[in-house]
Amino acid sequence: MIDLSRLDLNAPEAPAERIEVPQPLQLATTRYQNWRESSGYLPVGVTVGRPRFVRYDFVAVPVLAPHELMKGRFAKIDNIEIERKIYRERLRVREAEILAALEELAHKYPEVPAALMCFEDVNGGLDCHRRWAAEWFGQRFGWDVPELPNPAGMAPARPKKPKPEEPPTLF
Repeated sequence: MIDLSRLDLNAPEAPAERIEVPQPLQLATTRYQNWRESSGYLPVGVTVGRPRFVRYDFVAVPVLAPHELMKGRFAKIDNIEIERKIYRERLRVREAEILAALEELAHKYPEVPAALMCFEDVNGGLDCHRRWAAEWFGQRFGWDVPELPNPAGMAPARPKKPKPEEPPTLF
């Protein structure tokens, strides 16, 4: 977990300052449900836990997982702007570890592109930390990290259940 006590959640999000860092390996993003071995991409999980429904092996890169959004005081918040700021702070603080993890992947799997995976269907319009990471990689290092298209024949993600409205009160 990172220290978020100095992060001003009400301030506008500052863009990442650009530095030149060579991209250690080709990256893309996708969701666990969309990865296919035939894609040629190394499956890389960037979630806090292992999904129970995944029946294939993948490499985990926990430094890219949104730990602060899953545990502690920000768990279960429902504010995308704040979630994004918190996750981008994680990327900023853990930048050296993130780069080292990607370098390690490039060394272990030379010439193999990697697909950073989590759960949300961003092709269906959902926000997701893997896309925030991809965007940050582009701003910070100039890397292009596309979202892989949904495989043909994939059913769209089920819509989230609407939150029940609070009952009216007499006062």
